[in-house]
Amino acid sequence: IRTPGYRCEYPGCTAPPFQTLYLLNSHMNVHSSARPYHCREAGCPRGEGGKGFKRHNELIRHGLVHESPGYVCPFCPPEIREDHKYPRPDNLQRHVRVHHVDIHQDDPRLREVLSQRPDGPSRGRSR
Repeated sequence: IRTPGYRCEYPGCTAPPFQTLYLLNSHMNVHSSARPYHCREAGCPRGEGGKGFKRHNELIRHGLVHESPGYVCPFCPPEIREDHKYPRPDNLQRHVRVHHVDIHQDDPRLREVLSQRPDGPSRGRSR
């Protein structure tokens, strides 16, 4: 009986089978030291000659670091807010989950901050 999907043959890898060959090939990057995707922002440590990324989608997500308005925690004391801006909404959500455990994810103050959108081209696919 053949298992559906594409299995990683790397020795010791326990990843479940992938639905497409593309996903298997993307996964294979985790077994390599190559980091072929680099940020084009001048001076970025993830730029050419720097650390880079193993996957293209990680490079795209990283772009928010340079384009984001910065998501500021509404629950931290005002004197430290400006020093703690998060480039992506999920970064702020994780911060709130870890450091403000009494705050619910649907709190209106958090929803207001998360509703910000960076200027510039839309991220993701148009539908």
